[in-house]
Amino acid sequence: MIDSGNNLLHIAILCAMPEEIGTALSNLKNISEKRKGDLKIFSGEWISPVDNTVIFVSIAWSGWGKVSASRAATRILDSTIKGKAVDFLIFTGVAGSAKFSLNQWDIVLPNELVQHDMDASPIYKKYVIPALNKSRIKVSAKLLDWANKSISMDLKKNNLKKFGKIEVGLIATGDKFISDKNLLENFLKELPGLCAVEMEGAAVAQVATQENIPWLILRVISDNADGNAKQNFNDFLNEYKNFSWNLIETLLLNSKEISIQIL
Repeated sequence: MIDSGNNLLHIAILCAMPEEIGTALSNLKNISEKRKGDLKIFSGEWISPVDNTVIFVSIAWSGWGKVSASRAATRILDSTIKGKAVDFLIFTGVAGSAKFSLNQWDIVLPNELVQHDMDASPIYKKYVIPALNKSRIKVSAKLLDWANKSISMDLKKNNLKKFGKIEVGLIATGDKFISDKNLLENFLKELPGLCAVEMEGAAVAQVATQENIPWLILRVISDNADGNAKQNFNDFLNEYKNFSWNLIETLLLNSKEISIQIL
């Protein structure tokens, strides 16, 4: 048993759907459950199979959309395990591709995120988030580099056999499931370098930024955000649930480097 959690890393892992966290709960020990209305937050201990390092992990799935994701992010960031507050938030899940070069199973790590449905003009320029007074929410360069190196290393070692390549770039978030090629083309005109579209990431990033908690968004391409998106998304999700934990565990296994910077 662990007597104290003061020196242990506490990572919160959030997603929109349980499939995006896969077998996570079966990989934790000493799990407890807390309820905040209809939101369930599971907290437990992950023990590294390599060196028995212990990390506290809190997990929840929010439901779709920016409001649900923001609410869940706020709640999970308030979680404690043996008095230890959350040190780091990871939001993970699937996304629609906005680039022809990105296919199913490819991984996108956003270096910045934008809310494509944020428009407070003429008071603010389009996309600018009034609370932050900026349109792009940037990820910590150190966290991004750590995640990119950790995942790239496991891809090269063939430890993530199901997954494709990894790409760093812009992700756009909004309360709309994108399945319209014309709409996507408009996004690409206004948001050069756009890699993927989804419904939660930038909202979670805003909450974590305002709460001053380090954060990372991790996405896997499920569809091409076109007319076939619904079917491709559903088929992919059924398979993805069997592999989603592998990607998260890669980061946990390589967490020593980043824990020094966070703790």
